[in-house]
Amino acid sequence: MKVDFVTLDVFTSRPFAGNQLLVVPDARGLATDEMQAIAREINFSESTFVLPPDDPRHAYRQRTFVPVKEIPYAGHPTVGTAFAMDLLGKLPAGASAITIEVGFGPLDLELLRDRGRLERVRMAQGTPAWDEPVSDPSFLARLEAGLSLAKGTLGGPLPVQAVSTGNRFLIVPVGDVAALAASAPDPRLLLALEAERGALGTFLFAPHAGRIRARCYVPGAGVPEDPATGSAAGPLGVYLALHGAVPGGVAEGRGRFTIDQGIEMGRPSEIDVTVFLDDGRPSAVRVEGSAVLVMTGNLSA
Repeated sequence: MKVDFVTLDVFTSRPFAGNQLLVVPDARGLATDEMQAIAREINFSESTFVLPPDDPRHAYRQRTFVPVKEIPYAGHPTVGTAFAMDLLGKLPAGASAITIEVGFGPLDLELLRDRGRLERVRMAQGTPAWDEPVSDPSFLARLEAGLSLAKGTLGGPLPVQAVSTGNRFLIVPVGDVAALAASAPDPRLLLALEAERGALGTFLFAPHAGRIRARCYVPGAGVPEDPATGSAAGPLGVYLALHGAVPGGVAEGRGRFTIDQGIEMGRPSEIDVTVFLDDGRPSAVRVEGSAVLVMTGNLSA
């Protein structure tokens, strides 16, 4: 059968930047293996398939696939799918907030408009959770080797730590942007290290000009490098709040900062993060960004 789709570039306001996304806005009639085959054929870091919600109060149900498997949700697919559904007229006109269904349950989205036009999507993420910082010298040495980083490059006063707001990432501080740019991961070694910590991927970062520069490797999902990773941006916000390192600081129980990612891939992306603190501990996080429509078409399934 013919399957209609659109593609978008997400966490950018211009085409041919940000993170690519395929959206099938009406996936009724597609079996799971057909969705997976389409995601593998397109080979973007993620593809989404939209279905009617289980709860009629919700806008839609979203299934998210990387090239090799289905995952509960991810950041740029959630932002981009909301843009696609709005552009296609499949959301209530002028809606400012919706609830969607993803792999772990309902997820609230804010639709930020300018004169009725959708400009940005802000999504809540799951309850923050984190492990103790990694202190094992052997693991840290193997991590430096797996990322092709010079000895002693890892984060100075900041630790390596696994953090989750729905998807679990290994957060890895590096000394500076030059070290970040020089990183060249060994996928097999990195995959083994991520498995040891139960992480979906590895998110490297360095402060830069009052913002954060980042790179993300997700070899277990068939994604050598991701140009914009919203589901890792939230954990980074939690991590920075835990360690008192939010760029610009925290005021009135919240901190806000911007992540620049995808620079080394030639797909610059911008992700805005707001982290909320309760009695000095991170309690919630919001991630937001823009998207632009790039292609429309259909494929045979």
